[in-house]
Amino acid sequence: EPREMADAAGTAAEAFWRAAQATPREIAAEKNSFWGLITATLDWCEENYVFTSFIAEFWNTLSNCAIVGFSWYGYSQSARYQLPFRFQLCYLSLLVVGVGSFLFHLTLLYPAQMMDELPMVWATSVFLYCVATKEFRTRNWLLLTGLVVLYSVVVTVLYSINKNAVFFQLSYATGVAILVTRSLIYLRRYPQQPELWRVLRLGLLGYFSAAVVWKVDNLFCEYLRGFRRIVGWPFEHLTQLHAWWHVGAGLGSYCFIVFVSMVSVLEENERPRLRWHQLVPGVSIPYVYRLAP
Repeated sequence: EPREMADAAGTAAEAFWRAAQATPREIAAEKNSFWGLITATLDWCEENYVFTSFIAEFWNTLSNCAIVGFSWYGYSQSARYQLPFRFQLCYLSLLVVGVGSFLFHLTLLYPAQMMDELPMVWATSVFLYCVATKEFRTRNWLLLTGLVVLYSVVVTVLYSINKNAVFFQLSYATGVAILVTRSLIYLRRYPQQPELWRVLRLGLLGYFSAAVVWKVDNLFCEYLRGFRRIVGWPFEHLTQLHAWWHVGAGLGSYCFIVFVSMVSVLEENERPRLRWHQLVPGVSIPYVYRLAP
């Protein structure tokens, strides 16, 4: 039976993909873990249950704190300076993605996987709504809302049925491609605003660098695991590339929201006020502020 074969491999999932072949230690650890056998359809390159039987993928779980941190900081700044509520909704959507991803990598259970992946689609739909021009959004708000909701509903239903990771990735990538294209059009509309390009450049660098290391982590996992055994502690932990994907994707998404917030201020015929908050020496993130009326 497929389920029995899956159980022998250390998982209860029927449609299953691993970045690398499970080691005997991993199989034993999964069967004796707090969360039990894996029911998610995906298992990433980080070895499971290395530090504790309560956390399936330690670094992939912990790195979601970056997404949560970026989104909460953005939400608090957006609320503080009274930016339109749609941007607070963007940050909250990103926060839900971070929490869902935390739970997914913590447990490697299928319900938690859906709490990670489906919010990515719905958050993208919120971003798509916000990236529309003020004129189009005002005149066609019902059409725009219907389209972004339809996109999310269709992807949610089809992915829940087919459980095909490639389908999900292509659906999500389509939304991202529209967001990037629309952002580049805004750059051409406001060439006199160099700060726009500075923010978008940081976001694109963070997001697409993260996408590259995510792909490398998937394609060359066996080599990465071998390299980690060679370099040992603590350097092996720096090669957890899926964890870096979370950091870069969180930064990129955050910068995109800041970028669109700046565009919104420009559309109101105001000058964007941008500040940079230093995270660590040499690394700062932007935020838009508005003086109290």
